[in-house]
Amino acid sequence: MLHGSFNKMLRETIHESQKCQRNWDLSKDIPQEDKDLIIEAATNSPSKQNLNYFNVHVIEDRDVIEEIHSYTEGFGPIYKDYDANKTPHERSKDGQAHYEKGKEGGKYYTNPQVLGQLLLAFTPNEPSQVREENDTYDQDRDMAIGISAGYINVIATQMGYATGCCKCISDVPAIGKILGEEPILLMGVGVADAKRDRREHHNDPSFTFPSLKQNKKISVNYV
Repeated sequence: MLHGSFNKMLRETIHESQKCQRNWDLSKDIPQEDKDLIIEAATNSPSKQNLNYFNVHVIEDRDVIEEIHSYTEGFGPIYKDYDANKTPHERSKDGQAHYEKGKEGGKYYTNPQVLGQLLLAFTPNEPSQVREENDTYDQDRDMAIGISAGYINVIATQMGYATGCCKCISDVPAIGKILGEEPILLMGVGVADAKRDRREHHNDPSFTFPSLKQNKKISVNYV
């Protein structure tokens, strides 16, 4: 049985790692041993039959990170009228909780969670072992990448870093040309900017990303 204080630390890790970091303190570096542990978490997470369903690209070159970031323009204008103070019971005219659809042609924002000291890009890999003819492995791959990202999330948080996953990519082929493979998921890991709201856009302080935490109500059923 674990000591109560250790359980408290784990609980804090769970709730802290759930948050997506949108801005970074790039004046600080991540020690190599910390980077190695993060990559070890990424590559040693569980997967179906322990097969290799994905590759991980570890990007530290700031110019490359900035270029990839430019192709993540995909947030908004759906949240144009979002009001974080509304309760889940208050709904807009179209029945959506918390927000109304913005007008066509509204501004789209990039996803700055990819701007951390480390940018991890998950790309598809084909396992050498074949279960059946024409098996695409898509479901197994998505599951393996999700578990890997979860491992990174928790381990990085326990070491004091912040993370943010990005699936909203405006130009997948463009990033594919940079990496040599088209990405399925991008994930930033780095040192959070402690002087700013974590949801404030790294490059555009006038925009703060909304949080839909109040919408998350997962039913737990005990049998």
